[in-house]
Amino acid sequence: MRRFAVLLAVLCLPAALAAGPADGAGCPNEALRAGPSALLPACRAYEMVSPVDKDGGNVNSVFSVRSAPSGEAVLFYSSAAFAGAKASTLGNAYVARRGSNWSTESVDAPQENTGQLLLSGSPVSSPDLDQTLQASQMALTPGAIQGGSNVYLRDNLTGARTLLSASEGLTVFNNVTGATGGFFAAGSADWRTILVHTQQQLTPDAPAGLENLYLLGSGGPQLVNKELPAGEGTGANTVTRTPYSHAVSADGSRVFFQTGTFGTGFIYMREDGARTVPISAYQPGTPQEGQMASGQLEIASADGSLVYFTSRSNLTPTAETSGTEALYLRDVETGETVDLTPSVGGVGPEVQQVLAAAEDGSYVYFTARAALAAGATPAPFGATNIYAWHDGTTKWIAQTAEGNQEFGGPIESEASPNGHYLALASYSPLNGEDVSSPNCPTESTYSNIEGDCLDVYLFDYEAGTLHCASCDGPGDGPSNLGGQQNHETGFGDEFPRAVLDDGAVFMETPNRLLPQDVNGIDDVYEWREGVRSLISTGTGEQPARFGDATPDGKNVFFLTNQALVKQDVDASVDLYDAREDGGLAAQWPPGEPSQCEGDGCRGAAPEAPAVMSPGSVAAGGEGAPLCAGNPRAARAAKRRAAALERKARRLTRRHARRARATAKRLRGKASRERRDAKRLNTEATRCRRTSR
Repeated sequence: MRRFAVLLAVLCLPAALAAGPADGAGCPNEALRAGPSALLPACRAYEMVSPVDKDGGNVNSVFSVRSAPSGEAVLFYSSAAFAGAKASTLGNAYVARRGSNWSTESVDAPQENTGQLLLSGSPVSSPDLDQTLQASQMALTPGAIQGGSNVYLRDNLTGARTLLSASEGLTVFNNVTGATGGFFAAGSADWRTILVHTQQQLTPDAPAGLENLYLLGSGGPQLVNKELPAGEGTGANTVTRTPYSHAVSADGSRVFFQTGTFGTGFIYMREDGARTVPISAYQPGTPQEGQMASGQLEIASADGSLVYFTSRSNLTPTAETSGTEALYLRDVETGETVDLTPSVGGVGPEVQQVLAAAEDGSYVYFTARAALAAGATPAPFGATNIYAWHDGTTKWIAQTAEGNQEFGGPIESEASPNGHYLALASYSPLNGEDVSSPNCPTESTYSNIEGDCLDVYLFDYEAGTLHCASCDGPGDGPSNLGGQQNHETGFGDEFPRAVLDDGAVFMETPNRLLPQDVNGIDDVYEWREGVRSLISTGTGEQPARFGDATPDGKNVFFLTNQALVKQDVDASVDLYDAREDGGLAAQWPPGEPSQCEGDGCRGAAPEAPAVMSPGSVAAGGEGAPLCAGNPRAARAAKRRAAALERKARRLTRRHARRARATAKRLRGKASRERRDAKRLNTEATRCRRTSR
């Protein structure tokens, strides 16, 4: 069923179709599954999270969306100032909370020159979004310095602020606001312990002019990188390349860091603020026993009992790196270090990157050029092997293609919290499901092979299977693992959750993976056990973007400019929640009458808006009876058809051969729009006649 026929079917479904798709029948929230929500799977319903009044602005799609695990609160950003915003920034921060409707509050600190100050970054909030780390030049609490760098912890439930640090000058202020780099590194689960980094001397014992690590809490700043052996007090960092690297343990008792500001350094653990424990040290039985070696801190378990790092040194008696990077696991409880990538045939492992690990550290995913497991072959220059390690066993997953220049590994990657699954996005066709496509030209950023699309895969460790979630024949363009292509560095190692413990994966793809996806641009999909479901509608005129998902997958937040509930009356980009058993009556305010009456409409549902785009095709197909009497939709279809034809002409002129296929597709869509417009006019006439 074509787009506008589907639109009217959603607004005026006959009684036989009132239940929507099979898995939505009998939903407890059926009365709230109005408009496009009626066609969502798993009893989901759309809820508009961002406010109606956004001062003409959009929800920012570059800064990451963060959801509280409960799904009852969510953090988002906008360049517009609304909901009590006290500063003018490029990324004002807002927390929305769910009640009878979603309510929004600004969590930025007020600044001296409100309305004129232009900041490039925004504050960071705790996982439950109840607290926000702020900086201001204004003295907002006793002890703060007017005109200085004041760091506050705001209680978002009460609005109260606690001063964590105050220093002269604007170094820390610029760090926090993004003008000169990041500030936040990590935090404990309750955020009573917050790890930050800055060159500003927040304590008298901090090395001057160097990047140092501090713990912020009720007792004032505490220097982390202290009591190091002579010559090693050269600053410190927690630079890692993995999401959820847990530089601070959940209870705040352990902090992992390495010396130096960039690259490798000696790796340590600071425990209970009282002692410094070597991590990258030579083990008993080695000639250098007890000495420190340089390494790269990678990732720790959430409780801080296990830590993964790489090093070129032979840290165990059996290690043989041949001068290449090896992957080590340090058990903090026992003090034992294990070489996870032993040499094969005297060739070094050539570890490239750690991709992700389970929250408890029991699984780790990494890349290496050497053949380290059954099925693997040495990777040529420009390529690498992808591996999984668990309980002493290494499994080979796939090898990237040499010409795609994925030296360190796939472009995007994240593991499920339990470690059973690895989701990744790669240009390389990693299995037979991924085929070459003329819609995927070489991109200057990654220099991929022409025809190789960026696609999303899921590896199931227990089953040993690798599936392409975004593949369905030749692709329409690059697909992304949800929320991974844009990540605000101020968030530390916190990334949106795109893969869950049950193997559900969320992605953005222009590929038409379901028949009801007709727009040819990015939409948000869920892939679960081989079944694909649309989260966005597949009919929007602008790309939809994944925001975040709750750990149980019941809430999936995404960005779209489509009006999916009646209270959404503009064309701005808004944040929505596709929520299981969701829907809010307050978002369907009474207004102009429904387009249908009686048995032909969903009488039990809240009133639907006059024009609404659906999320998927309704049952019944082309022949489903319509009773819309809505000539405005027909006129809109004609206007869209004309716009599509103009866009096709521009593409053809501007891009010539590369755009020819796209232009042809747009003309086809325009032709369908015109046919739909003609049919809609006929249906409108028929409805008017029968209603006399």
